[in-house]
Amino acid sequence: MNIRINGVNLIISLKVRKMIHEKFVIKLDQLLPQFNNELKTASLNIQKDKKYKDYTAKFDMSLPGMKNPIHAETKHDDLTAVIVDLRETVERQIKKYKHAD
Repeated sequence: MNIRINGVNLIISLKVRKMIHEKFVIKLDQLLPQFNNELKTASLNIQKDKKYKDYTAKFDMSLPGMKNPIHAETKHDDLTAVIVDLRETVERQIKKYKHAD
């Protein structure tokens, strides 16, 4: 999967990228084996709120034949938890997309 990761008020270090790859990208790739990696393009924006010390993650992905792109947004006070919550939300949307065919 080609995924563009952006951080706002947060540096996306190699450790964070590895965690996102393990907990997010690999799981989504397993759900969408029928598409080439070039067809699976997505963006992930993670924002750290300095005042409330929480994280907001937004994910957008479009797939061939899909009318509406997949969009999900979650908020949590832990970076790992926000990634896992986001993955679960996206997984539900992908499963709906797959069953709609």
